[in-house]
Parts: sequence; C-alpha cells; structure tokens
Amino acid sequence: MIWLARFLAWATLLSIPCFLLMKPYQSALAQVAMGFLSALRLPVALELRLQEPFNLGIYAAMCLASVRSSMRERMRALVVGVPALALFGLFTVVAVIGGYRVVTGSHGADADNATTRWILSAIETIPWVSAPALWLALLGRRELPGPFLRWAAG
Repeated sequence: MIWLARFLAWATLLSIPCFLLMKPYQSALAQVAMGFLSALRLPVALELRLQEPFNLGIYAAMCLASVRSSMRERMRALVVGVPALALFGLFTVVAVIGGYRVVTGSHGADADNATTRWILSAIETIPWVSAPALWLALLGRRELPGPFLRWAAG
C-alpha cells in the first residue's frame, strides 16, 4: 500500500513536466523516426499524437516509489531505463510504421480499417506495457513480495 501511495504521488508530480514536454518530445520522436524510415527507403510524413513521454514519467514514478530497493539501485534503474524506453519507443514507431509500409506496398492508402486500428493500437500500447515490464526486470525482484515472484516464475 505504501508503494501505491508513493507511486500515485510521483506520477501526479511527474505528469506536469510530461505534459509540458509532450508536443516537443512527440515532434522530435516523429522527426527521428522519419529519418530512419527515409534511410530505409520508406519515406513517410508523421505527426505523432501519442501519450509520449507519459510512459517515461510512469516508469520514473515506479522507480522513485520503490521502497525495498536502495537509492543507488533506483537511480541506476532510472539512468538505464529512461533512455532504454525512449529508444524502444522510437524502435516501436519505426518498426510498426515501416512494417505497415512494407505490407501495404504504397503509402498505406489501400490498407483496411482493421490494419490501421492494429497499427495505432500497437504504437499506443507497447510503450505503456514496456514501462512496467522494464521496472519488473530491473527492480521487481527486490520490490515484489516473494510469493508473487514464485507464482510469476511458474
């Protein structure tokens, strides 16, 4: 319960800078993704409207809320995890949009609604799943109670 209260407090506090950085972050992410896609000969014009960088804020809040890990472990998780998540978000956009372009063979004009929905869902969902997954990988062993870890390990 202590972790949840700390997480909510940190998430609330970090939502302010995430909101203020949202447009410039998304613009930069789109520019870099378009550069990679152009280098792959899959040019596309992107205007991202994702919840980036809120996934970074959620991850940071999870790390800062951790109570069983030392401050050194939490800071290491932040220093390693935030750039890793940012790169993973970039990879996700490039992979999904690039894959979409390869599959449709054109500018995507002939794609059906189901394909378009799948692409949007993948781009929007993967960052939200990756933040807790990375937290589990870096801090979960110490933070989660033993019985949960034994159950999760199978």
